[in-house]
Amino acid sequence: MCCLLLAGCTKPVTRQVGEGQVAFACELLDAVGVTRSTTRPLPEGSVPASSDLKLVLSGTESEPLTYETMADYDMPMLTAGDYSARFTYGNPTAEGAGKGYFEGSCSFAVVARKTITQPVTVALANSLYTLSLSEWFGNYYTDYDLTVRTEAGLQTRYAGQSSEAQESEPVFVQAGTALYLSGTAVKTNGVEVSFPETLIGRTTARTWHTLSIDAGSVGQTGLIVSLDDMPVAIEEIPVELNPEA
Repeated sequence: MCCLLLAGCTKPVTRQVGEGQVAFACELLDAVGVTRSTTRPLPEGSVPASSDLKLVLSGTESEPLTYETMADYDMPMLTAGDYSARFTYGNPTAEGAGKGYFEGSCSFAVVARKTITQPVTVALANSLYTLSLSEWFGNYYTDYDLTVRTEAGLQTRYAGQSSEAQESEPVFVQAGTALYLSGTAVKTNGVEVSFPETLIGRTTARTWHTLSIDAGSVGQTGLIVSLDDMPVAIEEIPVELNPEA
């Protein structure tokens, strides 16, 4: 998706000696990595429009110019020289559904008495994950109530019956954050067990992670939780139904 952002005017622009203008051609990437070699399209509606990007325009000899949205960018006259531009959308520390954070930057030179067009790529800068339960999990547990927590404190609950489980809705989280899993489940024999909060891995920037939950192999108890391809074992603990007895 590529959009050329140009400001129009009703009369010719008078350029002073030593001044020029810049237009930006912003390309917003609509896919992120899932492994080193493959990508996956971002959730529908999560990629902003070029006009919604925030712009901070900085020059070596001038105060930065800030535009809350590119829709407000009026292509001001700039003193010829070196500049940098930083584009952002969203909050880098926000987490949750629909909380994608995008950024991109570029450096360029303004040329006197000319208008240049500067390309820039804007991409997702935080991370996201979805949770899925394996068929093997459903062979051992009929019901589940699990929580994924991030270092920043976001807690996302996943509860239901194993037979109805599907891939969850994507959740955006900070890049490099630790993910922890805890919760309870009911075994096919009716016994309820709990899973202590356990670190299951860290997220990577610009990556869509898959959080896979599987039951242990035959003869084992507990879960095998994988953040992509890195498995972590979580031992199940029987829930005491009547601790006062």
